[in-house]
Amino acid sequence: MLTEVPLKEATRIINHGPVVLVSSKLGDRLGVTPVAWTMPVDKDPPAIILEIGDGHFIYECIMETGDFVVSVPSRDMAPAVVSCGTCSGREKDKFSAFGLSPKTSQKVTSPGVLGSMAFLECELVRDSYLLEKYNLVMGMVKYAEAEEDAFKGQWLFRKEEFVTLHHLGNKVFCCPGERLIDLGEGSK
Repeated sequence: MLTEVPLKEATRIINHGPVVLVSSKLGDRLGVTPVAWTMPVDKDPPAIILEIGDGHFIYECIMETGDFVVSVPSRDMAPAVVSCGTCSGREKDKFSAFGLSPKTSQKVTSPGVLGSMAFLECELVRDSYLLEKYNLVMGMVKYAEAEEDAFKGQWLFRKEEFVTLHHLGNKVFCCPGERLIDLGEGSK
């Protein structure tokens, strides 16, 4: 069951660097691609940055729609995540090809990826310097939600099905191990 995440905690969904699935649309065509380079920028209001090359179909979708969704996949979605990174959305409907389903968003027109553990619905910030010089796509988070057994102000990593994927480079992925230090009350 998904539960709304307070916007002041929304950037914590990606602050440990998981691979995410970024989705948007171009007309009635849906686009989705994995992105490993993500970064929270601000908490109030919440803002994030993704590195997406301007030649990618998802980049074109985001520029057209003006919004996008960052979905945080779980470990069982790893095969679909890897497959989505092996082809272009210009040539293939990745949702259909890799068994993904769109999830209706609350605040933006783009869909998320159903079955993911968390979602950040973002409105594009058109910053030409970031876009042109660095391929950095900035989004203001308008709505966030996460699986309550997976995220409560931070990632819990208590259940194997609720761990994030991380790209180590060269087609190698991993999942986080055990929690080593737990100093806060909110982490119980």
